[in-house]
Amino acid sequence: MISINSLRFSRRVTREARELLAGSPSGRAVERAHIPELPQPVRSYLAKALAARKTAVTSVRFRHDGRFRPKLDGPWKPIRGAQYESTDPPGFLWWGRLRVAPGVWIDARDRCVRGAGGMLVSLESSLTLADRAGPEMDQGAMLRLLSDFVLFPTVFLDGRHVAWAAVDERRARATLRVNGREVAGIFEFGGDALPRAFYADRYLDTGKGRPELRPWSGDYSDYREVAGLLVPHRFVGYWHIDGQRVPYADFLLETPEYDEGART
Repeated sequence: MISINSLRFSRRVTREARELLAGSPSGRAVERAHIPELPQPVRSYLAKALAARKTAVTSVRFRHDGRFRPKLDGPWKPIRGAQYESTDPPGFLWWGRLRVAPGVWIDARDRCVRGAGGMLVSLESSLTLADRAGPEMDQGAMLRLLSDFVLFPTVFLDGRHVAWAAVDERRARATLRVNGREVAGIFEFGGDALPRAFYADRYLDTGKGRPELRPWSGDYSDYREVAGLLVPHRFVGYWHIDGQRVPYADFLLETPEYDEGART
């Protein structure tokens, strides 16, 4: 029965991924004319990251391994996952499988579709542990989406969805707007002009009955050139608790695949 349920869960994710990517338009030329209008650190970054790219990304998919902590004060667990990203409008779907004990796993599906977030978690693809939606999930999913734009940076030039504001010589604020919903976060750029961190306030389930806004951040590293883009392959996520950065996710990506449309 568990194997049947696992297959059903996998098929559900595949169907949702196809729905997300089905409307991916054909690639248009990268809108380089907008680059001079952006804050200085963003201009330097995009000039470097988009150097060999001629068309805007339409979709992205990748797999990853790594480790994850279900509880911030708990042990790390191995995880494997797959993610699909669309760019018009921006959205994502992620599926992860966390090994919690020999022969025991947890499946999780996180998504942001037209600005609406949703998280589904099940034990061994059978017992639903959480099925969440609502304004706090929308906000968290859109922030995750915005932080992922470093994987397909041509979307940073899409003024329909992204607006930039200068902070200082190393930081800029990006605002993401999708389907009437809006979030914002700060990208920090290193001496090599590439993003090294993202910061925002995001809702965290603290177990007190209602999610609370807490500082949240992610680090980027291991940049590699793929399909004419310079993109990071390692992501580490943190919640900031009582002034301390507490890591909870550490993912290493396999090579992303671009513009494959609905083929999942």
